[in-house]
Amino acid sequence: MDKNGNGKWTAKMVAVQMEEAVRTLRSLRISGLKPRGYVSSWPEVVPGPDEALGRADDEFRAGPPTPEAITRMDEALQWLCWLEPDQARLVWMHAEGVPRKTICVKVGMSRAKAWRSWAAALMTIASAVNIGHKVKPGTRSASDKESVFCLEYQRTGNATDAYRKAFSADGLSDSALWSRAHRLAKKADQSKESAR
Repeated sequence: MDKNGNGKWTAKMVAVQMEEAVRTLRSLRISGLKPRGYVSSWPEVVPGPDEALGRADDEFRAGPPTPEAITRMDEALQWLCWLEPDQARLVWMHAEGVPRKTICVKVGMSRAKAWRSWAAALMTIASAVNIGHKVKPGTRSASDKESVFCLEYQRTGNATDAYRKAFSADGLSDSALWSRAHRLAKKADQSKESAR
């Protein structure tokens, strides 16, 4: 269900939620990050619409985010745990509004491949939210994915197919898929040997 309790989450709704998470994170005032400057014991005054009417846009500063916005931000940040690190970085850069050309340079993908990987990551998050997956505090879902990989690899003996089943392999070249799959297979074989 979406944040309003209607229907199912879509990739577009996930993208909007991630953009809101970026805005919320930017508007948080975290002490200790900047020099204090002038100090006052009075609470910060948030200008209302009437006071902000005559000001220029660059002078107007919104107040701190609401507790509900912070809760939604925390939830959206936890969603990134369901993705591969490359996909999570791609989703976050899109949400920050980084230009696509810059994203392509940073992740080392063509524009079309980066877009496909971003769309696949959003669909992965949407489907996981729709089926009710929860991210447990203090755990990374990568270990869960690795355990799925190990079970599938032990069952079939095919590292590449096990990797495809456990992880999203969209946007990966065959050589990258093969190297990641065989690295995990080697790790699984070593842990199996040490268990004996």
